[in-house]
Amino acid sequence: MNSKTLIASLALVAGIAGITPIVQAAQTSSEPAVQSPTSDRQLKVNDRAPEMYQRKEEALKNWKAKGLKAPIDQAQWVQINDQYVMVMITNGTIVEMQPVER
Repeated sequence: MNSKTLIASLALVAGIAGITPIVQAAQTSSEPAVQSPTSDRQLKVNDRAPEMYQRKEEALKNWKAKGLKAPIDQAQWVQINDQYVMVMITNGTIVEMQPVER
């Protein structure tokens, strides 16, 4: 491999490596998400919530007073950090998210 080819290849790799963080920063989502209290991942609609949020004890009893709509059949509202999350009791799927009003 001659030096011109090597320099061109290194310049190309350096350029790609320099652009990657900029592209990742631009890919932020406006989709609501909440930090899982049991892992280091972000939970979004259609994700599976931790099993504890499928229990009736975790359900918000006063969802109407908090301005939330009635949960769909086989679902309940729970609070995970700064989000109200509608979770299916049957399989833990997150159906909807609303921010907690402060």
